[in-house]
Amino acid sequence: MEKLVSEHSPSQGLSRRTLVKSAAWSVPILASAVAAPISAASTACTKTISTTTATYSRASATASQFTWANLFGDGKDFTLSLAAAPHGAANMTINQPNNLTLYTQQQGGDSLPSVRLSLDTVTLANANGGEQVTFSFALDGDPYTVTDLSYRIKDIDGVMAKDGLGGAERVSLSVGSGTYNAAWVQGSGTSASPWRLSTSAPSAEVTPDSTAGNVAVTAALLSSFTLTYDANNSGRVDPANQNIWIGPLTFTVSGTCVP
Repeated sequence: MEKLVSEHSPSQGLSRRTLVKSAAWSVPILASAVAAPISAASTACTKTISTTTATYSRASATASQFTWANLFGDGKDFTLSLAAAPHGAANMTINQPNNLTLYTQQQGGDSLPSVRLSLDTVTLANANGGEQVTFSFALDGDPYTVTDLSYRIKDIDGVMAKDGLGGAERVSLSVGSGTYNAAWVQGSGTSASPWRLSTSAPSAEVTPDSTAGNVAVTAALLSSFTLTYDANNSGRVDPANQNIWIGPLTFTVSGTCVP
């Protein structure tokens, strides 16, 4: 007589329940195997970028931003944010309509897009007041280190101040060094010796088509820097507006690029 075997008997091999459970566990393993090549496609990369290729937005006279959307192909935006605040004496104040606007007319010998820093005279006192602008690099909102930064500070000039140190406009940096035409500009770009029009400069004003009042700045490695722009209008007889221009900024970023 033939012996019947129960469906739960070990002699039957893998049960239907065991096969179903095995199939369920195999699905994630297959998905992981498929996803692996996508991750492996990401590669280390280096990009040299300029503010001439970024989108610029100005929220106010004290806040603006350059944006490079999806720079590394991972959906994250790279940004350079500018934040301005009053600095020094109260003889000057930030010009609300013009400060941090992007200027594309000729200044410093070129018409390349540059950020305008603009001050208004409050009083013609023998004092140094103005603004301090912090430039901060970030990826997806997090601070990010860049290398080989270069840019120009344009049109440093102004009537000689009564302190005898040179022209009205005074510019200094927290990070970076600069080169300039020594017949027109003097100083080392520090708070103790800011860049300013030389006491022996041929003229108190630099024309927009001239590079005479420019400083070419470089910095090797940084995630942010502060530029201080003060003015001493004590040598003037009128409450004139003072302006300089910054840009374009070019720098190198390293990251992981996604195709």
